[in-house]
Amino acid sequence: MSPLAGILYPPETDIDGLLATVARHLAERGVRVGGVTQLRDPQKGLSVVDLGRGTIRAITQNLGPLSTSCKLDTSVMADVAGDLERQVDAGLDLLILSRFGIREIEGGGFRSLFGRAMLADTPLLVGVRTEHAAAWAAFHGGLGTDLPPNEAAVLAWAEAIPATAGTGFVSGTASS
Repeated sequence: MSPLAGILYPPETDIDGLLATVARHLAERGVRVGGVTQLRDPQKGLSVVDLGRGTIRAITQNLGPLSTSCKLDTSVMADVAGDLERQVDAGLDLLILSRFGIREIEGGGFRSLFGRAMLADTPLLVGVRTEHAAAWAAFHGGLGTDLPPNEAAVLAWAEAIPATAGTGFVSGTASS
């Protein structure tokens, strides 16, 4: 089983809820989980939730009601990415990222974290909308695993990866 997995999901799927649930279940078993999910608020915009700390950070900026520019605050995204890199460097059993989306396809966003996690032998789980499946496949070049948006399947993957990735947990429980 590959230590790199993408959950391929249709747009109506609550991928952030699924990822948060998986992270919570694994953390309850002693797995050191880090990463982020997204949170949308009609008034505040888009935020990320740090899965390890529970903190919430806005990642969009208010450009005014007539703006057609991207509202993503790239400086905040860079700060979040830097924090996640430090978490990987400090030692995680699993890094979860909410999306492999347009920014990552274009070479930005959290894409650098994929390489950082792989170099640190940290398994990585990411949400991938089905419309981005071809770009995801091209990105991982056969080194990744595609998962359905199903909690049991994702947890089964997480429990199977230690033999491949050398993480600190076996069969879903942490080892000392």
